[in-house]
Amino acid sequence: MAESTDSMIVGVILAGGQGQRMGGNKPFAIYDHAPLISHAIAALTPQVSQLLINAGEPISPVATQLRTLKTPLIYDDPATANLGPLSGIHTGLKAAIRMKAKSMISLPCDMPHIPATMVKSLVTAQMVSGADIIYIKGLRDHPLCALWQPSVFAALDQALRQADGGLGVLRFLSTQKISTLTPTDERAYTNINSLADLSLQQTI
Repeated sequence: MAESTDSMIVGVILAGGQGQRMGGNKPFAIYDHAPLISHAIAALTPQVSQLLINAGEPISPVATQLRTLKTPLIYDDPATANLGPLSGIHTGLKAAIRMKAKSMISLPCDMPHIPATMVKSLVTAQMVSGADIIYIKGLRDHPLCALWQPSVFAALDQALRQADGGLGVLRFLSTQKISTLTPTDERAYTNINSLADLSLQQTI
């Protein structure tokens, strides 16, 4: 069924990082009998109009394995690649603009337990606040679990092109019109960042 771009929300799972603390290939680390990326796909797909996976650079072991999935992939622009997680946000926003989407939702591939109401809550918070970026902030900041308005793209593009070796997410957010959303369940936004995290979470 065709959907009006007035309400289209594009979801982007960020899976192009090196995942060094996970020993590489983080998206396919096994958690609860399935790859982390599978949990992220299952959690976000019902909440968005179109789901994409940011695979970083097209020539990499992770990108090669991600191509075995059914979810469409998007790749970083060489001019803004390898500058940290914001490279993936840049790519996602570019895709959202191309698709004439109203908003983009980003989600790291290492958050397997996000609530089924996350996107709805972010959209509502954006409508109330009028902010360009809304991100989850509980006991910790989760700036990559966020809603982004496509209008942010120009500022991010300029910031990345001027960045020398990288650009911190919170540093960029400090220059934008933002608001935060406090989660009702802090545990739902647990990151699986390392092999130790992987083992700990699977024993809980």
